Amino acid sequence: MLKKLLLLLCFVYSTNAQDSLRYSIDLNKLKNDRLTVEVQLPAGAKEYCFPKIVPGTYAIYDFGRYVSNLQAFDAAGKAVKVRQKDVNSFLIGNASRLSYKVDDTWDSPEIEGKYIFEPVGTNFQEDTLFALNTHALLGFVKGAEKMPVSLQLNVPEGMLASSAIASKKGYYVADSYQSLTDAPILVAHPDTAMLKVGDADILISVFSPNQVIRASQIAEKILPLLKSQQAYLGGTFPVKNYVFLMVMSTHLKNGSYGALEHSQSSFYYLPEYNIATMGSTIRDVSAHEFFHIQTPLNFHSEEIGNFDFQKPKMSRHLWLYEGLTEYAAHHTQLQGGLTTLEQFMESMTEKVNRANDNYNPSLAFTKLSLGALDKYKDEYGNVYQKGALIGFCLDLLLRKETNGVYGTQQMMRDLATQYGPTKSFKDEELFDIIEKTTKVPAVKEFFARYVSKGDKLPFKELVSTIGMEFGESIPGNNTITYGYTNNIEFRALKNPSPSQLKMRQAWLHF
Repeated sequence: MLKKLLLLLCFVYSTNAQDSLRYSIDLNKLKNDRLTVEVQLPAGAKEYCFPKIVPGTYAIYDFGRYVSNLQAFDAAGKAVKVRQKDVNSFLIGNASRLSYKVDDTWDSPEIEGKYIFEPVGTNFQEDTLFALNTHALLGFVKGAEKMPVSLQLNVPEGMLASSAIASKKGYYVADSYQSLTDAPILVAHPDTAMLKVGDADILISVFSPNQVIRASQIAEKILPLLKSQQAYLGGTFPVKNYVFLMVMSTHLKNGSYGALEHSQSSFYYLPEYNIATMGSTIRDVSAHEFFHIQTPLNFHSEEIGNFDFQKPKMSRHLWLYEGLTEYAAHHTQLQGGLTTLEQFMESMTEKVNRANDNYNPSLAFTKLSLGALDKYKDEYGNVYQKGALIGFCLDLLLRKETNGVYGTQQMMRDLATQYGPTKSFKDEELFDIIEKTTKVPAVKEFFARYVSKGDKLPFKELVSTIGMEFGESIPGNNTITYGYTNNIEFRALKNPSPSQLKMRQAWLHF
């Protein structure tokens, strides 16, 4: 009986080995600022590819640019001829094993091509920092993107690896390439903090080269935010574990910084200043990235659910994924008392200003989204400006039509409940889905005019429902000015009507 059991275990292991993709990286063997990646291929692998683009980004990066000396070997260890098909693809014959070198993206000026935003890339600093967005290191077998994968990562002594995927003795296992690369890894000398919010465990892992800012300080700063977001989402998070990976830097390229969201983590590249200087920035950026646990994690179209790393098909709904997320990041802080009504309206005013001054205000958002990689790539930044304003207006419209009891936060909860992480909607059906879910027929015209077309958003009509005005700057005793843009401003009535006050209170509270 024991002999039969051992044979069965050996058979299962052999089958799994043939039906999985296995990577190995030893961080102790960094040479010339390059890491070596070893790959055990599944049976029948013919083409090994690197991503052209990755989820959450809207630019072509061609990560194959950073790969060199790719070698292939058969089961007997004999070299197999490799032919590079294009910058991201390699034809590997009947190979069973690969070996190649990878440069980091943060510090390889000799490699030509588009600059890769740091939260999307990699950095290798011996005994100091390894920022590993694994999509920049690991390829996939074409046609087997859904195959189980594993990564063996050998970490230098004294350093700690943090990731949304828990490792077992240095092994990271995932059900697919997309799942593995959806969980970046930060390797540094330990500076972590743990938070418990509801039933979710939150890890904060920080690399600050001069130890100017600590994980414990960031944890203290974002704990009230997370509690506010918990209430905003109805009292529970759709994830049980989440990781904030934060790299602070004194060498920002072009002064740019920011973050990239993932399903159960987010990766940050921020200026290295103390908590007093960076606290509000960390809170605002974290609020946005963390809210991506709702969309696209729990509500997304087929373009995201079946993401194509080489020939991506864009969704037409960046107003939802980025715009509504940005609005919710501000709204939750307002509801949670972390910002004032004045600060909120100043933020919305600034977005109006940027949308009008820096982008084409009449461009339909569906067109912007579909052309974000090429034709309208210079308009992409408007998803955080006008996109958030679309969310603001949609929230007020829903509340107007439901006497204040239903808004975008309730809408997103309902949509996430219907779909969840594994069920995608058809991109062209979203507006009908929202109308059916909210039971508010007025949303159909709203989407037709302000998302599918480029009509000016109906600020005057909608902010009046919460006792506010929007228009040219006209000083008066009956208003409080919150800001202006090109002599246009939001103004709050000092004496709103009972119905306006009731609607404002509904909008301001959970």
